[in-house]
Amino acid sequence: MAEYNFFKNNCKEIKENLKDLKVIYTDLDGTLFNQKGCIIKDYRDEYYFDALGLLPGIADKNLDVVLVSGRNKFQLKYSAQIIGLTNYISELGAELVYNLGEEVYVTFDHDSVKYDLTYGGKDLKKIIEILKENFPGKIEGKMEWSRYRSYNALLFGEIDLPRANEILKAEGYKGLVLVDNGLSSLEKLDLDIERLHIYNLMPSGVNKSNGIKLDKKIRNFNINNCIALGDSMEDLKMACEVEYLFLMRNALEHEDLSSEINKYNNVYITDGFMNRGWTEVIEYLLN
Repeated sequence: MAEYNFFKNNCKEIKENLKDLKVIYTDLDGTLFNQKGCIIKDYRDEYYFDALGLLPGIADKNLDVVLVSGRNKFQLKYSAQIIGLTNYISELGAELVYNLGEEVYVTFDHDSVKYDLTYGGKDLKKIIEILKENFPGKIEGKMEWSRYRSYNALLFGEIDLPRANEILKAEGYKGLVLVDNGLSSLEKLDLDIERLHIYNLMPSGVNKSNGIKLDKKIRNFNINNCIALGDSMEDLKMACEVEYLFLMRNALEHEDLSSEINKYNNVYITDGFMNRGWTEVIEYLLN
């Protein structure tokens, strides 16, 4: 097993270096929420309120929690409202939203995207057919999963991702990429797989760091004002825009991700899984 930097072994130094912390960027599923999208149950499906209970303390310190997710902005609006937040980054970094939708910024040159990935779009229909044909019984893409999305589409399964992206390129979709946004229990599908992954089909070059970068520019944040928490390969990309990125222990279940972690010197692993890991970090930094 590779050696990693663990939060518990570096927590004092990390806290000392975060005296100017202003914003907490956080993934949802597998991070602030459990694998089923629940904030009040942990990875064992047992009731767990500690992460939710930290939100008043975060507000008292005038820290902004920004949700950063593959979910669309309408889904994130309700997630934010339920737990008393207002700002979020949707569709894996494609959109930056303030005040529950009062201001929405697109983070990339969307006019240059030539493909239609919207609900019912011809390119989305064709790509789903291509992927299901090349990975029979391994991937599913239902049109309703992409309803209300602006720039990317959602699929579930377990496939060879590099091969899938080579297939897309060969089929004329070189401007798109299929990315792995972590493990999930959000859907129950009749697929011949070991673990269910969330895949996002999206324009190449768009990722969660796009949203963070734009938010920092608009609100005049420096890198030392920012931390992020996550659990997937897409979350790892946030490390370049924040002082520290904290990956939940469950992130190590991703073999591809575990080989990439040590390329960053500001990434730390929690002992806790999912929202227990989130609590481990935030509780220590608050107290």
